Amino acid sequence: MKKTELKLESGLVKALENESFNQLTVAELVAAAGISRRSFYIYYKDKYEFLNDVRSRILKGIKQAMEADRKVIEQFEVRRLQTDEEKYLSTHDEFYKLAVFINENSDMVRTLFSRNATIDFYRDFMDLLKEEITIRNSFHKITYGTMIPTRYAEEIFAGEIISTIRIWVSNYNKESMESIDEFLDILGKIQIISPYHLFRPIKE
Repeated sequence: MKKTELKLESGLVKALENESFNQLTVAELVAAAGISRRSFYIYYKDKYEFLNDVRSRILKGIKQAMEADRKVIEQFEVRRLQTDEEKYLSTHDEFYKLAVFINENSDMVRTLFSRNATIDFYRDFMDLLKEEITIRNSFHKITYGTMIPTRYAEEIFAGEIISTIRIWVSNYNKESMESIDEFLDILGKIQIISPYHLFRPIKE
C-alpha cells in the first residue's frame, strides 16, 4: 500500500475507537490520519469508497491466506481425521497463514468487526470461510454429520472459528495478544471440545 493509504487506515482505526463511521466526517478522518483533505480526494471520492476499499483489501487477504493454507494441506494424502489429537494437530496447517494475515492486520480486523464500522464484516468473513470449508471438505471427501441439519453445522463450525479470531484481535494492546502459535493452540482445542467442556464445577 502507498504511504497515504497506510496513514488513512491508521486514521480510520483511531477515529472509529470512539465514533461511528456514519458520524465520521472526512475532515475528522484526515485529521486522525495526519494528511490533507486534498490527499484524501486524490484516492477516494468519499469516505464510503474508502471503507469499501479497506473491507475489500482485508477480505481479499483472508481469502488468499485460506487458499494458501489449503495448498499446504492438499500436499498431504487425503485424510479423514478421526481422533481428537489428529484434529488438534491439523489446526496449525489448516489456519497458519490465515492467522499470520490476521495478526499482521489485527488493528484493522478489530475495527471492521466493531459496531462503529457499521458494516457486517462478520457475515462477509463467514461467507468466505464457509465457502473455503466446503472446498476442503470436498477434497478430503468428508461432510458434516447427521446429528443436526447441515445449515446449522456449517454455521456453528465456521462461527466458532471467526468468534475465536474476533476475541484474539479484541485486545487493543498488540503486545498483549496471544502469539500466533498460542492462538492456533486455542483454536485447535476449540475444534475438539464441546461447549460443556468449557465449564467446571466450583469447589466450595
